Amino acid sequence: MTVIDDCPVTCGPEPGAAEALFKEAKRCERRRRLFTAATVILLVVAGTIAASIGAGGHSRAKSPTTAPALSPEEILRLDDQGLSGNFEATYKVTGDLPLFPGPVWTVVVAHRGPAPSNDWMLDGGEWSFVLRAGHGYELQWIEQASHYQQCWRNGTNSWTCGKGTTYAANAFIMQTLPYVPGTVDGEIGATVQHRYPLVQGEHQRLTVASQQSVEFGTLRCLTGTTWFSPKRKGAAPADLSSTTWCLTVRGLPASENQRGNPSLGLAWADLTLISTRRVAPNSDFQPMSAIAARGTLPGP
Repeated sequence: MTVIDDCPVTCGPEPGAAEALFKEAKRCERRRRLFTAATVILLVVAGTIAASIGAGGHSRAKSPTTAPALSPEEILRLDDQGLSGNFEATYKVTGDLPLFPGPVWTVVVAHRGPAPSNDWMLDGGEWSFVLRAGHGYELQWIEQASHYQQCWRNGTNSWTCGKGTTYAANAFIMQTLPYVPGTVDGEIGATVQHRYPLVQGEHQRLTVASQQSVEFGTLRCLTGTTWFSPKRKGAAPADLSSTTWCLTVRGLPASENQRGNPSLGLAWADLTLISTRRVAPNSDFQPMSAIAARGTLPGP
């Protein structure tokens, strides 16, 4: 900032009138003091404005205060809550994926109605997913209570569709793994409730955190870390592994990240929520093609 003083040192009346010169000098001094005070105020205001201006001339928003972290039990309750209601969520999953071609899936999951009554027999309301895997493989699964419909195709333009009411034990569990909220709920429940007992020398620690997401707001996160005691004193813990889950405010999985060799690595190593819709469209619960006959569970 350039400051210009309009009363230079030489201002004043002609020499010879001492009293007038003295008065003029005091007048200049007062003007300089007022000018200096005004300049300081301007500099303070300018500094405040500059601090509030971001790159490109836009106002820079104040960072939101991170919400307090929930306890592991509260995160599990939030996760259970996310299984109910009306929503559509699109996920990208990667890793050593079972049953269907990998290593990347895109899964569009939809649900409407109450929460399911258990982890795998997802009989709460209506739910569906469309899975797109490698080599052009696509699978659609729609379920209401004990009835299911499915359509699938493998690199062709024609869909094969069927329906049924019999749950095929392990095969059915493999089919329902792509129902991401249900699978994550089972994993978090098993971790928080210690359903899988630790073996000798194995330890587990649960940690919680809150973080901000530009797309989905406040996320509630839980990390389960396991390790084995070292065999010799002073050595580092062996087989250290961890899984971190983050949930949106309505309890939908926003991400899952596995490191090491987690004991719960059933379906994927990484999971990312891409987008959500508050209301699932009716098309999510309509088969891709006409149901030709009572069908068996689709294969890869």
